[in-house]
Amino acid sequence: MRVAVIDDVPQEADATRALVERAAGADSDLSAHADAETADITLFSSGSEFLDTYPRGHGFDVIFLDIEMPGLDGMETARKIREYDTNAIIIFTTRMAQYAVAGYAVDAISYLVKPIAQPEFALAWRKVQRILSSRTSLQVPIESTTGTIFLNSDDILYVDVRSHMLYYHTTRGTYTAWKSLTAAAEELKDYDFAVISRYVMVNIAHVTKIDTSTGDIDVEGEIFRVSRSKKKDVAQRLLDFHARG
Repeated sequence: MRVAVIDDVPQEADATRALVERAAGADSDLSAHADAETADITLFSSGSEFLDTYPRGHGFDVIFLDIEMPGLDGMETARKIREYDTNAIIIFTTRMAQYAVAGYAVDAISYLVKPIAQPEFALAWRKVQRILSSRTSLQVPIESTTGTIFLNSDDILYVDVRSHMLYYHTTRGTYTAWKSLTAAAEELKDYDFAVISRYVMVNIAHVTKIDTSTGDIDVEGEIFRVSRSKKKDVAQRLLDFHARG
């Protein structure tokens, strides 16, 4: 588990790190697996420092984000994070509880008022555990036209190519990349995606209907023509997917 702590006050950043280490250590002690995942924690002293380095590396699973920071504050940092990472779990840390309501816009799961008390932290950490344990899909790093973004494979509805540009249509919006459909299919080959034509790849999990007379498929309201050479494979992929329940 990769955890980021963004706080301009070193003592408070260290306090948050200690809470994470304690919680992650307890999780490991309670696990029946010897290789239970521990927390890899990175500290950042500002939102700008985080944003300068984050897109070039791998995504973080959890981000503890101080709201009151000079320069780029925590709320604006969170908005920028959401431009390229829809999956990271954001938890705000703050000395002012009135900021809590604003965080719904960036899908923050919790607000911890400093100094952070152990019981409140434990509640937030249990939320983190529930969310992470429910995620079985891949976080796919996409080199988009605006930089690296991290998409949950379950959130991708379909991918299409137009005028040499690749479009990732997701539950949270559309992202573009200079890449071939073949390359995108290779990225997602271990998951439930099917190339249905030279121009379109769909997430089988989001296929809501298939026209048995034409073979056309409905992906969350969008109708796509399946090429003749792909019809048998796509039909089999759909059967296999639903057979797994």
